[in-house]
Amino acid sequence: MRDDPTHLAEQVSTVLRHLVFLLRRTVAGQPITSQQYGVLGSLEHGPRRMTELAEEHAVQLPTMTVQINRLEEAGLVTRGSDPADARVRTVELTVDGRERLLAVRRARIGHLTRELAALTEDERATLAAALPVLAKLGRS
Repeated sequence: MRDDPTHLAEQVSTVLRHLVFLLRRTVAGQPITSQQYGVLGSLEHGPRRMTELAEEHAVQLPTMTVQINRLEEAGLVTRGSDPADARVRTVELTVDGRERLLAVRRARIGHLTRELAALTEDERATLAAALPVLAKLGRS
């Protein structure tokens, strides 16, 4: 039963859902939502096309446009055009957006650090050993 893919998928799904909730709680009360934080993270390495963002976040383009509008109104992103094709809209972080992204990340890392410190050394080693497998799942 332990190596049955369906049973394992159910367990992984449940555990990941709880971890996502744990991370979301660290930004509760922040001026941005966890979804908006995710969009900011997608922009960390430079401007992105709106269509790429929508695809990455598995939403329709109008839904992503609403998120970008809110982030733009908050001064966290700015829109631009693709130099190769002026019809293509891009989005990038502002200085404030990058600072907000880093602040939320620090809060999440701090919270996770406290949670991990409460685990035993063996539990932390087991988690560290599982990370490459989880990363491989994330690239699928």
